[in-house]
Amino acid sequence: MVELKSEEVDALRELGNIGVAHAATSLSTMLGRMVEMSVPNVLIVSFSELHEHFGDQVVVGVVTALEDVENGRTGYLYISFPEAKKVAGLLIDDESLLDSTIMELGNILSSSFCNAIADMLGIMLIPSPPSLAEDASIAIVEVIAAQIAEKSENVIIFETELKENENAVRIFITLVPDEKFLSYILKMLGMLG
Repeated sequence: MVELKSEEVDALRELGNIGVAHAATSLSTMLGRMVEMSVPNVLIVSFSELHEHFGDQVVVGVVTALEDVENGRTGYLYISFPEAKKVAGLLIDDESLLDSTIMELGNILSSSFCNAIADMLGIMLIPSPPSLAEDASIAIVEVIAAQIAEKSENVIIFETELKENENAVRIFITLVPDEKFLSYILKMLGMLG
């Protein structure tokens, strides 16, 4: 596991906070009611430790490729919803629209995180349209990692909650960067700390 200084963890948490705040604002506007997202917990974990965080549960999620306009593909965002049916019920009160609800929420979260990362790093980062994925999270992350030429041994996990009134559901936002992008993120965090 990459050891981060407390300032670097704070900078990553702020990145996550900006991403979820933008997503909550977009969701609130779209739904016409107040939706909140909690300040995320942040971890950088190695692939060998992923099982401890995700387990074997099959989840619904979305995968989005990230491309740095100047440097090419930088990695992927994988947004997983361990309680997907609860998400659909919370947002639109109709579980039959589960897939389209998850896709739209994944699109909003991907765009929000992409903008937060790009702003923090001072780059132009473009997300691909999201793809729906349903499998154990660890299996999906392994497939994503196989797509990256310069594989990194680590991923960044943001764990947050989507809340409306007293109801809350967990969401995991996992950044699977290539080695160059992870090094650049850590370098920029060091400069911010």
